[in-house]
Amino acid sequence: MGKVALERARRQFFEGDAVEPVGVRDVIRQSWARARELAVPLEDPVVRFLEVDSDSLLERAARPVLHTMLDRLPDVALISALAGPDALLRLRFGGDPTFVRLLTDQGAFLQGYDFSESVVGTNGIGTALAIGRPVMVDGGEHYVEGADAVSCAAAPIRDPVSGAIVGAVNFTCPSRDSSPLLLAMTTSAAAQADLAALRSQTDPAAQRALALVEQRRSALREHLHRVSMAATSTDVCSLLAQIMHVARRLFPFDAVWAMRRVGDAPLRVVAVDGDVAPGAVGAVVPEETAMMLDHAAQGDLGRAGPERMSRRPLAGMPTGIRPLPGQQRLIRRWIVAAAPPGAPSPACSSSQTVLVVASDLALPGGPGQRGLSRDLLTEIAFACDTACRFEEVTRLAVSDPLTGLPNRRRFLELAAQTFDRCRSSGQPLATFMVDIDRFKRVNDTYGHRVGDLVLVRVAACIQAVLRSGDIVGRIGGEEIAVVTVATPQDAMALAERLRRAVAGAGLESDDGPRAVTVSLGVACLEERDHRLSDLLDRADRALYAAKAAGRDRVVGD
Repeated sequence: MGKVALERARRQFFEGDAVEPVGVRDVIRQSWARARELAVPLEDPVVRFLEVDSDSLLERAARPVLHTMLDRLPDVALISALAGPDALLRLRFGGDPTFVRLLTDQGAFLQGYDFSESVVGTNGIGTALAIGRPVMVDGGEHYVEGADAVSCAAAPIRDPVSGAIVGAVNFTCPSRDSSPLLLAMTTSAAAQADLAALRSQTDPAAQRALALVEQRRSALREHLHRVSMAATSTDVCSLLAQIMHVARRLFPFDAVWAMRRVGDAPLRVVAVDGDVAPGAVGAVVPEETAMMLDHAAQGDLGRAGPERMSRRPLAGMPTGIRPLPGQQRLIRRWIVAAAPPGAPSPACSSSQTVLVVASDLALPGGPGQRGLSRDLLTEIAFACDTACRFEEVTRLAVSDPLTGLPNRRRFLELAAQTFDRCRSSGQPLATFMVDIDRFKRVNDTYGHRVGDLVLVRVAACIQAVLRSGDIVGRIGGEEIAVVTVATPQDAMALAERLRRAVAGAGLESDDGPRAVTVSLGVACLEERDHRLSDLLDRADRALYAAKAAGRDRVVGD
């Protein structure tokens, strides 16, 4: 959700009637509701500063963990903090001193500062303690006005023996630098802090729990490190294969599906491993199956916990639900886990990844082993979601979001490489400038929605005609450019095929078919072309000549 829309939804929620804001994540809407019920002021809330004891077992355990994480990022604008179960700030460490000074001057991040939602409304620490799981609060999602410049991620710390929440870890950074890995780092810090606290206890029950927790945390830390590194360099299919190769040593499995939903789109398979047909990647999961998986991942499928879910056969799904995409055979046992929902960002809408692991063999039986499996799978699901989001960010950085063609920057980058290679080797090279005829009239007459459809249709026609190795990009407005390694004769023939393909496609609209044509200017590499811009300028002049001659034609320079 955009910043302006989010602010409007926030104002509507707090100052208007009781209309629920549309497009706001459930966790944020619920947090806003709690703050509204407590009558927390929207501006300048009254905050509390109380004396705190910073020498408890938890503080002693968390201090080296938070220090170590920030020591690895000395120049990053990042603040780490520890709060108690009452949301009072116990410890605070900062990386970039300017960022630390900025927030402490505003009164936040001082020892004893109250981060409970009853005082300051929506925030990472208060929300994580309220819902009992990790959460990320981005920019304008904060309740307090003026906090849209920072994003924070918080995770509760639980006593491994009793399961009670004993505190929370929080990491805060500028909104522009926020990413899903912030939440991964926070979750890891919380896990390490409660493990360190457990080591200091001498109670026999705690020592027995320590053996199990040590095993679980060791596996999770290893995997978290692996996936955090791989998520920025590996596609999700390769990432899942690498992780499951290691995970096979911890528990048996036959088939794995990583499925992802972005915004309101259907749940799709993004990666598979094991005994699953490779063609399943990209398949849409039937809605009934998707709903069942969502409930199972949340642990509320028929009020069944992980132990019952791990024994529930796929064959026992409700009537009418088809097998999972690519399922090769009947599988008796399965476990479902889900990554925390990804927060919306300018590059990616909200997302969630669900991981399904199935096995004909008995999945881990004891409570500790089931917990290990479920925790590990949640980490893997989060890694897959992070990899997918990174792929989306990378793709959007070099692609035109409407047509899917490379954007101007990416086109010029690729075209310049080809230009330099052809000029030094003597290979022939040609460039086309393609412009949609009377495009402004289409927008003015039929609206921008039809104009967008025309652009998408023209881009698809051009891509269908071009050959492997040809470079194409949308360089602005209705203009598309092409660079191809071709002789002048072949280039003119290819340009004519492009023109005919567009003219023959037409466009189906609400008012019937619409004719769409393009004009093309063609320029071929010559000795006088010292830079790519020289070649593009000549193609642009040829394009204007084609338009002046009556449009719907190809003109060479």
